[in-house]
Amino acid sequence: MRWSSIFAVLMTYCCCVYAQHTGSIEHPQHRLMRFENGLIISWGLLSEDASMNQVDIFDEQGRPVVSLNVLRPVQEAKRVSIYAVSARPGALIAVAAVYSSKEGNQRVRPAAMLLLFDFGGRLLSAVALEPWRQIERLAVDNNSNIWTLTAHADDRDPSTIPMVVEYRADGTVARELLSRSLFPLHAATTKENSTIGSPSMGYDSGGLWFWLPGSTELVTVQAGEETPAMMKTGLPSEQGSQLTPMNVVRESSGNVVAEVRLDEDNGKKSQLAYYRWSSATKIWLRFKPAPCDGDRLVGVANKEQIFVRHEADRTNICVSAE
Repeated sequence: MRWSSIFAVLMTYCCCVYAQHTGSIEHPQHRLMRFENGLIISWGLLSEDASMNQVDIFDEQGRPVVSLNVLRPVQEAKRVSIYAVSARPGALIAVAAVYSSKEGNQRVRPAAMLLLFDFGGRLLSAVALEPWRQIERLAVDNNSNIWTLTAHADDRDPSTIPMVVEYRADGTVARELLSRSLFPLHAATTKENSTIGSPSMGYDSGGLWFWLPGSTELVTVQAGEETPAMMKTGLPSEQGSQLTPMNVVRESSGNVVAEVRLDEDNGKKSQLAYYRWSSATKIWLRFKPAPCDGDRLVGVANKEQIFVRHEADRTNICVSAE
């Protein structure tokens, strides 16, 4: 075995890690979850129940902050699909939603919306979007601008459709970046599935970033700069295992952290594993966030990774750092 391989193994299992359970969310529903800006955001992907809240936001200890009902205000809608939620404390909560009419999709095309709320739960604005501006992922920056990753080109020429649209806090378009034709795999539709994973997007002190599955492109827009940077991260590999990305997030350092599912023995055995991609070396290294090992990664804060574990009556929150 080469010395470099031995060193990688040692780094995988012997790095200094501390972890702690910081709190829990009582009586949770098993929904999509995201951690950012000190908040844990939980939402249902699809809802037809206007009596229930579709979005719940908690602090890092699991204490409730605000809940939102995004279906009740739209009386004509039968259901709502929520693709992404982003929030910045004391500023905005942004929700990417698509509404289906009670008249049926054959008669009325589903309507894509960008919804903006304050932390009192008050709806500030509801922006109806052109179909080609439908939002797949979004992130609120520190100026309350909303950065969005578009979902598809709507049968138009991908070279004329932006991959990224930035909105001001009042819902008007600030700018459009990166034609979809720059991303051949995702030119017509931003692809995701159970094999290649899902796209990710965030905004931190380093600026905007998003990661695309399949092509593994990492795109960053540094704060104060106009020209995006693009690179491919690739994926980590484990001999004898099939790897599926479950979540990919970027640290403010520029490094990328991935939670993956490792399938072995033709899918008969599987486990969660965690890797970090160095922006300096362009190498993936495995790490173990004990005692958060086996938990679901929902975000990062500085050098900390935030995990959750679903129990029957609660969702436990675990923080790990190196």
